[in-house]
Amino acid sequence: MSHDGSAAAAQTDTTPKALERYRQRIRSTPPRERLARAFELSNRVLAMTMADIERSMPQASVDEVAVAFVRRVYGDVLAARLAKRVAAR
Repeated sequence: MSHDGSAAAAQTDTTPKALERYRQRIRSTPPRERLARAFELSNRVLAMTMADIERSMPQASVDEVAVAFVRRVYGDVLAARLAKRVAAR
């Protein structure tokens, strides 16, 4: 099921006052620290995604896991292209 994120953005249990405090805190954080936090979050999401794929496909090869990861993150078109390259090796 595809979505553009607008429904998730419209639903919040955060009050406008709390949201403004959160935004102020982000704005006051030094850029280097914000970037470090972004990389840390990205690495955590990557690790959780890979762990979920490996858990759901316990007998899969490294290549199969890679294709499943690309499918989940980037979609069917890129996953098909990767699968084709993997099969050609």
